[in-house]
Amino acid sequence: MVGSRRSDSWSVSAWDSPAGEGFVGCSPHRRIRSVISMTADTNSQFARAVEERRGLSHVTVPHIVGGLEYFEGPLLQREDPSHPNVIVSACHEAPAELVGRAVAESREAQRLWRQVPLRERIERVASAIPFAEAHVEDWAVRVALEIGKPYAAAHAEAAEVVEILRSYVAYAAAPGAFEDDRTADPSGVASDSVLKPYGVFGVITPFNYPIVQAAGPAIAALLAGNGVVVKTSHHGPWSGHAVAELCGGMDLPAGLVAVIHGADDPGRALVASGIDGVSFTGSVAVGRAILRSFQEGPYPRPVIAEMGGKNPVIVTDSADLEQAADGIIFSAFDLGGQKCSALSRVLVTPGVRDRLVELLEERVRVLVMGDPVDDGVFAGPVVTRAAAAHHASLVESARAEGFRVAESLTKGDGYFVPSVVVSGVPSSHDLATIEHFVPFLTVSEVADLDSALTVANATDMGLTAGIYTGDRDEARAFLDRVEAGCVNVNVPGHATTGWWPGPQTFGGWKGSGSTGKHTLGKWYFQLFTRQQARKIPRELEDLLVS
Repeated sequence: MVGSRRSDSWSVSAWDSPAGEGFVGCSPHRRIRSVISMTADTNSQFARAVEERRGLSHVTVPHIVGGLEYFEGPLLQREDPSHPNVIVSACHEAPAELVGRAVAESREAQRLWRQVPLRERIERVASAIPFAEAHVEDWAVRVALEIGKPYAAAHAEAAEVVEILRSYVAYAAAPGAFEDDRTADPSGVASDSVLKPYGVFGVITPFNYPIVQAAGPAIAALLAGNGVVVKTSHHGPWSGHAVAELCGGMDLPAGLVAVIHGADDPGRALVASGIDGVSFTGSVAVGRAILRSFQEGPYPRPVIAEMGGKNPVIVTDSADLEQAADGIIFSAFDLGGQKCSALSRVLVTPGVRDRLVELLEERVRVLVMGDPVDDGVFAGPVVTRAAAAHHASLVESARAEGFRVAESLTKGDGYFVPSVVVSGVPSSHDLATIEHFVPFLTVSEVADLDSALTVANATDMGLTAGIYTGDRDEARAFLDRVEAGCVNVNVPGHATTGWWPGPQTFGGWKGSGSTGKHTLGKWYFQLFTRQQARKIPRELEDLLVS
């Protein structure tokens, strides 16, 4: 089916959408989470909204290209991972021709957008803040249905979009945000050095944060003067489609923002389209493949890649073990371990190993993994049947090798897997060194802090890391030596997670990130620009308008 009506608002409402045919870092700051934590009333309202949506015909989201809706390509259905017999959304796998058209339409519109004065660009992007605020609860329902997030996590993802909008607008509006400070030119000419857009950026998003990982890069790219083509995750197309709705209220040139859906093929087509740059969030393997491909051709192009992590926490003999156990359990098993920032390996010194394992096992055994609308559920399902099977194989392997295994409870027939603590694992074992992206935590003994830091850094990844210690010198050594982009020291409730726009930035070192700069910070939008130094005779100085 070819493109039909022009979509003025690009809005697919949670409640009155037409019935469909069937369906590449992160965690909110604990302070924010506590503000939006569930009360009995909010949980009840959320549960009613989710159950009501489950009872309605599912939404089929369109591709948005050139301001028009398209339903081209094979149909993909997304089941509710909490109830796999229920289809909650659908999309079509975008053909390569449509992906190319999206890039071309965005490039044409970007010629107009780059001429819009910076102040006006900022105002237009900021105009979407009220829309985002009004749709937080709607978006939370989508994330709960497609990804299986309980209310606190689902609401936090939607609320983070609002905070990103506010933060990025403020950063872009700061004096000199798009200009380098220079001294007067001794030759007498007028000169400056400014940041200019590249053209059109692709945004390839993961399933675990389908709204915020689409919206964040898109907002930054737009502020910088670029066009945007978003490729959503086929596990969360309805959630990812929220970025089209968000941008639809910004008074942008038609076609500047395109949203396409599908599994891997549309992403490959986007990378191969000749696009000017890509923002990618996903695995190290895919991110590095994109980086290699973007070094080929007539010239290198930018890849802003946020990739995975094998994130450690160190617990030393001087640590508050109750605090450490609380932080470890949350950071390892929130969102079922399906976060790039999730804790997956504990490195503990001998004097407290046994007691820490006891505390972790006590805590994990009372966790409940189940339907996100049920009371008392800590985390929901994993994303697919394949992820559940992978988790089962890891647990089977751990038992076969004689490691000590403690599991949480599960409730329901969805893709629910227990959160697992596996202790006695050598720090060099595959179970402790490979990123698994499921709720699977290993505990390894190390001789001392020096050994722990050596093990923690002995990986090609470096996203998040944490330590629990009662010794200031140990904390200082950790901060000096650990190789990770985001680090926590004795943070209550968060061993390796907990990053929020405003208070924190987020990004990785080594194989976990490609730029050395973070999202959620004032230098992020600059990654979507290239610098230009300009000299001009004094009598033409008025032409130096960025």
